[in-house]
Amino acid sequence: MKNLKFITVISIAIASNIIGCSKPDDNSSTISGDLKVVPRAAAYAGCYPIIGTSQTGIWDASGSSINPVLGDAFFGQDAQFTHTTPNYTLSSDGKTVKDVVTGLTWQKTYDSGTYYWASIQTVVDNLNNQNYGGYNDWRVPTIQELYSLWDASVGWPYIDTDYFDITYSSEQELSHTIFWSSDKYTGVMGNISAGGETPGAELAFGVNFGTGHIKSYSIKVGPKHQVRCVRGNLSYGVNLFQNNNDGTISDLATGLMWQQNDNGSGMDWEDALAYAQTKNNANYLGHNDWRLPNTKELQSLVDYKRSPYATNPANVGPAINALFSCTGILNDGGKADYPYYWTSTSAIANPTDTYTNAWYVAFGQAEDGNGENLHGAGAVRFDKKIVGTGAGEERVLNYVRLVRNSN
Repeated sequence: MKNLKFITVISIAIASNIIGCSKPDDNSSTISGDLKVVPRAAAYAGCYPIIGTSQTGIWDASGSSINPVLGDAFFGQDAQFTHTTPNYTLSSDGKTVKDVVTGLTWQKTYDSGTYYWASIQTVVDNLNNQNYGGYNDWRVPTIQELYSLWDASVGWPYIDTDYFDITYSSEQELSHTIFWSSDKYTGVMGNISAGGETPGAELAFGVNFGTGHIKSYSIKVGPKHQVRCVRGNLSYGVNLFQNNNDGTISDLATGLMWQQNDNGSGMDWEDALAYAQTKNNANYLGHNDWRLPNTKELQSLVDYKRSPYATNPANVGPAINALFSCTGILNDGGKADYPYYWTSTSAIANPTDTYTNAWYVAFGQAEDGNGENLHGAGAVRFDKKIVGTGAGEERVLNYVRLVRNSN
């Protein structure tokens, strides 16, 4: 377990009232590498409904099932709150799945081939040329769209297999079932090599539906990955932030209200859950229904255009809109960085494990322990719930940004 050194650098929030998404001047695609990136539509209230994780269990740090009530340790977990239920419809030809909640239509199955990100446009072109499922407007999903399919009801795989095909023959193969998004990372691989990837390589984000992670991967060297295409609702995944000028930020697109500042220090998962209870007892910022966000809620805040060591200086900073403040830290390698943030969702390290871990979202670099970028700002990973609980501990003391429903 490495100790973090904290510094008091605070990101300054922009003093505007609403940060929205401007409508594109036209409907033309832009080119990012060899991928045609379809422009997003303007955000509007309710355009970004976040589907729940479908997690139903509640566990302590040892992975034992528990049933805590308000005031107890480990109260405030994902499954103890009501979230939007997934609602899928399979097409009559069995080729596509309509997500009734998001308005997106997906391939039920996917191309059996694996590809570098730099060449996945060929998959899209093939689908559109054959009018797959009766449509010719298929595209590579954004990371927010792709993560909307994430389902923790069972895990391994983290997707509803009643509607979406996942092909694998072993746990090892499943652990590498990675699907590309259209989001290219604004930084590069650090001075490390992971999975055959090259230090300094350009990266793009993908979702591993085997292990449940979001990570960035080399776009044209090392392992190749898969593609599941999507169509429809170009506003999905676009935030519409409003500064309430009272210490809170509302996202009108998701219907969530957020703590503008983080909690200011690292803590383990048990204390992170307790922090929400403490703030509610104090009627923090005029509300007593704050909670630790689940994994999909917290991931909705990530701005994948930003990262602490972005190659474009205009994109340098924590991977979140500048209306929010992030405490600056020195990471495990002594580099200036930003924290990881706990979610209320428990995690298992492998299919036979117990839920001794919890998911977090990296708003700073998802680093390797030596301060080098490994998985990209905006990665979703997990760690042990409390310090001293065995092998696999990395940072453990992570930060908190509370959420509540805007009602």
